[in-house]
Amino acid sequence: MKNHKNIYIGAMSGTSHDAIDVSILKIEKNFTLDFFHSKRIPNSLRNRIKDIMESDKVTLDELGQLNKKIGYLFAQAINESIEQSKLKRNKVKCVAISGQTIRHDVAIANPFSMQIGDPNVVCHETGLTTISDFRNMHISLGGEGAPLVPEFHNELFHSPRKSKIILNVGGIANYSYVKNKNHLWGSDVGPGNALMDAYCQKYLNKPFDKDGKIASKGKVNSRELRKLLMHKFFKQKFPKSTGKELFNLNLLSKQFLKESPENILATLVEFTALSVDKSIKANNHTFDEFIVCGGGGINKFLIKRLAAILNNEVILSNAYGYDIQAIESMAFAWMGYKRMNNQVMKVQLGKNKFNKGLLGSIIQAKP
Repeated sequence: MKNHKNIYIGAMSGTSHDAIDVSILKIEKNFTLDFFHSKRIPNSLRNRIKDIMESDKVTLDELGQLNKKIGYLFAQAINESIEQSKLKRNKVKCVAISGQTIRHDVAIANPFSMQIGDPNVVCHETGLTTISDFRNMHISLGGEGAPLVPEFHNELFHSPRKSKIILNVGGIANYSYVKNKNHLWGSDVGPGNALMDAYCQKYLNKPFDKDGKIASKGKVNSRELRKLLMHKFFKQKFPKSTGKELFNLNLLSKQFLKESPENILATLVEFTALSVDKSIKANNHTFDEFIVCGGGGINKFLIKRLAAILNNEVILSNAYGYDIQAIESMAFAWMGYKRMNNQVMKVQLGKNKFNKGLLGSIIQAKP
């Protein structure tokens, strides 16, 4: 009798590039999160990734080596998850990885999204069938390559007669509008944690503003905020995508950077919150529930400002039993399930316009 494989593993590192998140899903008629693990990316590697993303400069030799190095780090995070969860490896159908995005440019003649973290290394080191490169097939089918999660958000959070917004606040913020089983909408909407974290790391020697405590003591610089909200990204049509190659400290004026940390971070929190509100209003999305996931969920001051600006309660995904950090890696595990079972995914092209296709390239493990 053949061994029944019903476990799917998702692993990803987002635009915050601070950790590799791994989710182990059991998928049968429904799916359950069996285990979640987050492995920190070493500071030296984080800093180099940041420099490459912001400067757009790297040698081919270094890029090739980084691709392998991050591949080994992904494999290590996956193997640690398997060991810590005491999972039997022969129960795993596949591993689905996002890799580390270092460049995402879709506003050009030949759009592309570049991830590093060699899936061949992951396949060999884990001994598991590995699926990768979801974003470029999404682009080939006419999409933006990001966000990839709206269809999963629909599966996870849909409930009858309730419209919901699922906001993921990573380095970049994106949200899905969950209205009914057949409705699908999702887009990047702004900077998320990108500017706040970059400022803390460069000027305060802190990874981030814990709980938003520094920002909560500051005063918003209205002039700088108006300038930021006039950025060309906010004039682009939905759906759209972006990355840290756009939302980095180079956006901020030199005069503004002379202000106190409290005022700077208060302004950046407001920028993130208002960019979300701006997008919701632009798309006329009315909702019954507003749910937040991603690392930004731990910023209590950001959550407070979102609730005030939206005039609505903000619910963390933890209330549904899903760690705010786990949702995206869960989504990749689910996409791995879809690919291994040859189930097409929807690719949003515009308002009420979609394409369909198989996302992800498969590297088969040894039988």
